[in-house]
Amino acid sequence: MKKMNLSLPAAVIGLLLATNNAEAATFTDIDNTFAKQDILALANKGIITGYGDGTFRPNKPVTRAEYAKLLVQAKGIPLPGTFEGVFRDTPRGEWYTPYVELSYRLGVTSGVSAGSFAPQKQLTREEMVKMTVSALGRESETARRMSYSAYSTAIKPYVDRGQISSWAVKSMAYAAQQGIVRGTTGGELNPKDTATRADVAALLNRSVVNRPQGTQRVAVSSRSGSTLPYMNHKPVEATAYTHSGALTYIGMTVREGMVAVDPTQISLGSHLYIPGYGYGIAGDTGGAIKSARVDLFKNSYDAAIQFGRKQMNVYVID
Repeated sequence: MKKMNLSLPAAVIGLLLATNNAEAATFTDIDNTFAKQDILALANKGIITGYGDGTFRPNKPVTRAEYAKLLVQAKGIPLPGTFEGVFRDTPRGEWYTPYVELSYRLGVTSGVSAGSFAPQKQLTREEMVKMTVSALGRESETARRMSYSAYSTAIKPYVDRGQISSWAVKSMAYAAQQGIVRGTTGGELNPKDTATRADVAALLNRSVVNRPQGTQRVAVSSRSGSTLPYMNHKPVEATAYTHSGALTYIGMTVREGMVAVDPTQISLGSHLYIPGYGYGIAGDTGGAIKSARVDLFKNSYDAAIQFGRKQMNVYVID
């Protein structure tokens, strides 16, 4: 099958999260790949790197764990210093666990079944697009709200549109509409194919990497003691509650990290940082949540009581 023009940096264990290179990146095996310029752009920004033998290996498959790591790196979000035990197959101590847990908390990734993330499973192209659009913050809500007419029109040119899973169709349509994802010369999206390092380099470079970032920074509770770029902040009254695992307004399962907001104050889909609570996503709303009020969700009654109700700032990442 012909490969599709996508854009994002490639994910590889220990190799993707590069340090900034003093010299322009070069690789010996990318001259004939469609993603050459995307690969070089991301490598020169310190987002990805190659292998010790000077290769990039553009056709190597990417795993779900590798891509979770890559998305977090591309967004420039410092890792929290806590282990939450979200999935039974992402245990404490594995290199990928903090990236999987953070991307899940932000609503960027999800499990493949109850309690399972499948970190070593090869990433499909439709998973890649779904995760990428979810990583765009408030823009992801624009994708979710696409009408049947709009998303049908966006994918109509592609001969294999019927192969797109229902859970990925709006993300794929939005990505196609925005020029983030492009089909092959044969008009294929190849949603079930395995995503390669070249594919993810292309997709990331057209999406997450080149979206605006906040120019202000706030210190966050993280492993590295880093600061986080943010767009703006809102002083709010935050109240913590337990949850029953029901679905939120945007169709995600209520969990710790989910934040209910007034959409006129904080856009749904926005990624957030709340001191004393951590990262989250503006994923729910309600009639009682007005103006400078947010509701937070905790996994236990004791944790909700301990947090209580506080006056604090909510930092909007994107």
